[in-house]
Amino acid sequence: MLQQTTVKTVLPRYEEFLKSFPDLKSLAAASEESVLKAWAGLGYYRRAKALREAAIKIGDVHGGVFPDRFEDVMALPGVGRYTAGAVTSIAFGGPYPVVDGNVERVFSRLFAMRGKLKTQALTGKMWTLAEELLARTAPGDWNQALMELGATVCLPVNPRCRICPVSPYCAARLEGAPEAYPENGARQPIQDIRLETLYIERAGRILLWKRGDDERFLKGHWGFPESRHVRARPGKTIKTVRHSIMSHRITLSLREATLRRAPPEGRVRWAARARLKDYLVSSLWLKCLPEFWKPRRQ
Repeated sequence: MLQQTTVKTVLPRYEEFLKSFPDLKSLAAASEESVLKAWAGLGYYRRAKALREAAIKIGDVHGGVFPDRFEDVMALPGVGRYTAGAVTSIAFGGPYPVVDGNVERVFSRLFAMRGKLKTQALTGKMWTLAEELLARTAPGDWNQALMELGATVCLPVNPRCRICPVSPYCAARLEGAPEAYPENGARQPIQDIRLETLYIERAGRILLWKRGDDERFLKGHWGFPESRHVRARPGKTIKTVRHSIMSHRITLSLREATLRRAPPEGRVRWAARARLKDYLVSSLWLKCLPEFWKPRRQ
């Protein structure tokens, strides 16, 4: 949950999530829809899917016990070198380094490392440094201290150099320009996207569409069908919402519509009005919902 999400946002959601899925077995047995619902509002939903898939694999391959070998952790869905290093060093005392955004910032300033982050050359240097500097006696403590240094002291803006324990050795501070590091590349340009989605109701149930893996975002999610998904006759606009997902700036219109042809089986579901929140978990869809909780006039 902490990947690309703040601690303040995560803490209450983490506690709620553990109430629903207190162990690996319960998570593995849960449906993907129930896990996505518990994740609603946190974004980057591929993390939730991978978490469930990892729990299933741990049950199938490791007898339901979380593995302590780096290679086994790396083989779990959604796990990369950073997560595997953090888990194995902190939980099991394994001699594995970590490099996250905070560590990158600390290293780039401490050693005045030029170059744009996320390039293969600079990333390789970061991991080599992390390996060389790793404290072998307490690698988990070392990794946590290094990440915490970047999170609380070596801040992106206005770094707290006066209280930094490595300030006397920091090349960027000695240059008088700590904020010149790291050299961030140009931001990804914002893409404006307009979506026309359809509100189709029949016998008190609303038509939902399962988005495919080829979609640009919200892959595998239930949502209102777009006009390109089904053959329908659109009517008046119910609501227009604006939402951002990564570099996408979305303007979504939700229009009343009537079907002109039966939708393809397997991709649709007719959901009761009271159960819409069981399926529409993304903030994009939730912004559309308040209109539908008002009782309709007879």
